[in-house]
Amino acid sequence: MENAKKAVGTIDYPYTVGPVPEGKDVVLSVRNLAISFATDDGFVKAVRGVAFDLYKGETLCIVGESGSGKSVTSKTIMGILAGNAHIDSGEVTYEGEDLTKIAEDEFHRIRGTKIGMIFQDPLSSLNPIKKIGKQITEVMITNGNKVKKMYDNIINAELIKLKNDQRLLHLAKDEISFKKKDKNSTPEDIQKAVDFYNSEKIRLTPIIAADKVALAAKKKEAKKATDEFVKTVKARHKEKKAALNENVKAAKEAYKVAIAEENARFDKELAEISANPNNLREMELLNAKDVAKGNHIYNLGLIKAEFQPKIDQFANFISERRRYISELKVTNKEAKRRALKIMAEVGIPYPERRYDQYPFEFSGGMRQRIVIAIALTADPDVLICDEPTTALDVTIQAQILELINRLKVARNMSVMFITHDLGVVANMADRVVVMYAGKIVEYGTAQDIFYSPAHPYTWALLSSIPDVDSKEKLEAIPGTPPNMLFPPEGDAFALRSKYALGIDFKEEPKMYQISDTHYASTWLLDERAPEATMPKIVSTRIENSLRKAGK
Repeated sequence: MENAKKAVGTIDYPYTVGPVPEGKDVVLSVRNLAISFATDDGFVKAVRGVAFDLYKGETLCIVGESGSGKSVTSKTIMGILAGNAHIDSGEVTYEGEDLTKIAEDEFHRIRGTKIGMIFQDPLSSLNPIKKIGKQITEVMITNGNKVKKMYDNIINAELIKLKNDQRLLHLAKDEISFKKKDKNSTPEDIQKAVDFYNSEKIRLTPIIAADKVALAAKKKEAKKATDEFVKTVKARHKEKKAALNENVKAAKEAYKVAIAEENARFDKELAEISANPNNLREMELLNAKDVAKGNHIYNLGLIKAEFQPKIDQFANFISERRRYISELKVTNKEAKRRALKIMAEVGIPYPERRYDQYPFEFSGGMRQRIVIAIALTADPDVLICDEPTTALDVTIQAQILELINRLKVARNMSVMFITHDLGVVANMADRVVVMYAGKIVEYGTAQDIFYSPAHPYTWALLSSIPDVDSKEKLEAIPGTPPNMLFPPEGDAFALRSKYALGIDFKEEPKMYQISDTHYASTWLLDERAPEATMPKIVSTRIENSLRKAGK
């Protein structure tokens, strides 16, 4: 089977990624993202011009060997890059904001709340000496102060504008340090960074001053609004408490009247018996008094049974107290109720009992379910899964993958799934991004990647996956990924590829468009390139899969 040279042209990658399919909404957009890390030996170019879109309700799988830049890309989106990381270029757009330029205060509003993340090793994500119930409810309770949340929401726009403007100035200053550390920087480069910082300082100083004035005014407004809210809630609580007290007071008065009436009735009855108008004998008289006393005690019991619930309203007072507190914050009881519901949703059996257990009492698969439950407590729009099944056996892997798929559909989430295993991708992906040496070399729908792969690296990955139907020997990928301290010229995969052309060692290939959904960065798609045949093991698997599917 020949490499299908169906390129209809090229695109201006990494500044564009092709058209958005009809009916799809872009939730997260990455453009020209480049990340490097400062080391004693120089700067490691971990990500070099990555671009992709994540659509609403889809699963986008990012595949590649260790060191290809998958996790660095996800950590950039989450704002949890290491301290020695530097964003060389690019933007990550979510809800109209560039996440590479926002302040930590704004990231705190987004991270975990709107964009959640599941890491590779669940045990390292959990506190071993804290019960899992407390770990699940911790975020809900910490972020559950409704008065504080109301205050933060009111001042949010002004606070974030101030922090973002301050961060722009901070980034400009950091660029000077970066240029000084970079061995390849010239004195002119350093001077340009200094000049840019000085110009940004002149531009931003009055803006930051105005931001502070606007924030101060907004804080006063927020304080007034929250004070009014608390005052209203307290007044409502006081009113309901007073109503309960009034009910108790009325019940006590009615109880006293009923008791007094019954005592008066009994005294009258006893006086009539003692008068002995019927000339009863002494024994008969005593019996009549005993019957009267018995009836009196019985009537007193009936009165108490009628009025005691109206007097003893402790449960009602507690209920009102809880309602009052729940208007101001998420209570422990409410957090536990929600935690038990989420635990059941992610498939943890007997959640009430397991709520009070420690992480070591759970299997690896169950611990991963707990981590997923924690990520879901805030009901995020985007869930990033960074190789969440790597440490699990095959059976448990399948269960976790099925769970993530089910939750994605139920909650209408967008999932970004990072893995080195194309077998996992086959069960998860709507679309696939293939990364190598910090770059995206091919991307398309799952059908594009598995049935019409176009890049030699994608062929190599598919050739190395065990398969029960193919009889060909698995093909290992020769060599190792390049040292990203010194990124190679041209196609980074050329040194390991038997399909490499002369131009692969000199010039980086363009991103060729094969269809509206399928793109690959390889010179093999150029009209001037010689024909190339994909590995027989790959073509055989495609033929077998198509035959099984009746195509």
